[in-house]
Amino acid sequence: MFFTEYDPLTTKQVKSAVLEQGSAEGGCCGCLAGKSLSLHLEGTFAPEELRYEFSENDLTVTLNGETGTVPYAVRKWKDILMITHLLPDTDGAFHLILDTRTNAVTAIETWFGITVPVGFDMTGKKEPDHYRDIPREVQREIYFGWADFGGGKEPEEKHTFTNRLEGRGFYWKFDHGYEILSFSPAVNYCTVVELGKREMGGITMADPADYIRIDDELYIFARWEPEYSGKMWLELLDLFEMKAAGIELGFEEDNSFTWRFHEAELTMTGVIAHLEMINDNGENRVLPPRFAGKKGARYVYRPKDMHPPISHEEALRKIPQNLHILDNCDGIMDSGHNFPLSAKLVGKTFKVRPDQEKYAAAPWSGAKKEPFWYEYEILSIDRLRWRTPGTEWQEEVYNCFETDKDLFFFSHLMTGHPDYCVLAHVVDFQSGLATTVPVEIGNWHSEWEAGSTVMFGTVEYGDLKPPFTRRHRFTDELLGCCFCWNYTDTMNSIHMYSAPESYSWTIFQPDNAGGVSWSSPGYYIKLRDNVYLLQWIEENCNGNQGLVVINRKLQHDGGFFYGMYEDGLKLSITGAFMRELGKLDIKKYFDKDM
Repeated sequence: MFFTEYDPLTTKQVKSAVLEQGSAEGGCCGCLAGKSLSLHLEGTFAPEELRYEFSENDLTVTLNGETGTVPYAVRKWKDILMITHLLPDTDGAFHLILDTRTNAVTAIETWFGITVPVGFDMTGKKEPDHYRDIPREVQREIYFGWADFGGGKEPEEKHTFTNRLEGRGFYWKFDHGYEILSFSPAVNYCTVVELGKREMGGITMADPADYIRIDDELYIFARWEPEYSGKMWLELLDLFEMKAAGIELGFEEDNSFTWRFHEAELTMTGVIAHLEMINDNGENRVLPPRFAGKKGARYVYRPKDMHPPISHEEALRKIPQNLHILDNCDGIMDSGHNFPLSAKLVGKTFKVRPDQEKYAAAPWSGAKKEPFWYEYEILSIDRLRWRTPGTEWQEEVYNCFETDKDLFFFSHLMTGHPDYCVLAHVVDFQSGLATTVPVEIGNWHSEWEAGSTVMFGTVEYGDLKPPFTRRHRFTDELLGCCFCWNYTDTMNSIHMYSAPESYSWTIFQPDNAGGVSWSSPGYYIKLRDNVYLLQWIEENCNGNQGLVVINRKLQHDGGFFYGMYEDGLKLSITGAFMRELGKLDIKKYFDKDM
């Protein structure tokens, strides 16, 4: 799903499909027939008048003086009514979560379509290059209030936004066979991993979300799929029963239209700490100025629109005038908490010998391979010489960190490489093992984003005796872990290692709640007990590679960022202090899926 190209559709196609269906499938409650009610809703964009008269199958709606009749659907869950209907002659709709015990209500107004800027800067420094329309994407505005069935009394407590679901992880098994893992690292975003789709590799998606408290037993959770299908998933969570009842609204990958009720079984996979003040329950949600002020405003991170694709040739033309290699030029993740540069390799000469197969014990192909290695002479704390078999020595700038005792991590440009390849090596002078990660401009689906491979191997130095078959290895030991990273006084994030080949990150809001989230494919390599190499590429985003060694004993990470920026290419260093927030029990779901 992360790399699926969705047809934006046309406004006419969207409206036609919505009106043709007319109402949600699976409504099975006739409990409102013959009744009428008025909604009293709060908010800047709340309708001044919204009245309903229910018959068996149809609903007469009066909205701000305009009256029309439409079909409707209702699903009852305990004392909660979920009501969904179109507005007359439009593809707009209302979805009501009505608590019949108190008559408190959450009303979610939806409509299709949005126009978004392309080529802009999130800080507002760069104006968009142009705009594009996405007619298929569901938009929403949320109102709290109460329902008056005639002579009723306004409830003392209404539904509110909340952070009470922040940090919770769930496994979902829907009644139509869909299975996901969800995690809520923020008060306005969630991450989702679809299970049972082997071709996607269990990639983590990041979706804008809304979290609403009815009471301690019942919550409303809505997630939205901008950058993907554009669908709405509106869920009533029953944490006593560990079940959900909800509504899907939107277009599928094949452009078919879905509007239906569903139910799901829930299993809690764990709860991660969240870091607001203990007396902050998240009831007052404030959007930054760049998001606020318009109907439907919400946090939506649109990285593909911030970074329009360019050709390989255009990328290579930009680089020579703006090439920054370890020259203290700030990278995408500025940091004041880097590992110190290490001089312990100065004066050493050694070879890094990557295996010429992906795995150390790969079968013989019948072809003899010529010996291959990278040979190094370390000249100073920031200069080295390197060569490969049959080539001349070449001098480069490099940076090196000692990330654990005698475990060194260094990186440098291969000057003269046509695609500006950078080599990174983790070399272990205790075990004799090494991991090599070459990265260059261009990957399997993009001409300008970073693309990398990984090679396991050994170090040849003095009388060091590497093991014959054992190597560093891919690992799932971090699966389910959640870490908070402190890069600077103003740059902090949450990492959720939510799938074997991907992860998500969340940026904090000023009140320390989790805010905007995004996700990337990546991999995890075990170097030693409690020491790991994490690699990700922010694909369909800024295209940069992050490559860091995580040391859980030190509660610290450090490494390198590589990739294109607006006018050129950077290789920069990064590092952060760690705080462990907990772990979700999710490995078993991937074991089942393999």
